[in-house]
Amino acid sequence: MKTITCRAMGGMCDEAIQGESMEEVISAGMKHLEVTHPEMAADVKSMPADHPMMVKWSEDFKKSWDNAPEM
Repeated sequence: MKTITCRAMGGMCDEAIQGESMEEVISAGMKHLEVTHPEMAADVKSMPADHPMMVKWSEDFKKSWDNAPEM
């Protein structure tokens, strides 16, 4: 299991997001956004996966995931 904060995922707070895989953390992070930062969640959902900002986010998240310690 790894823990990455909302802020480290590009969000606005230091809520810990946990999961066993990148996909699990992304899913939990999106649920957190929907509840806690709904305007940001709407922006993310409206962007296509191949948008330059989403491509950069994916690359940055992969690095964060790779560098996060196992718990």
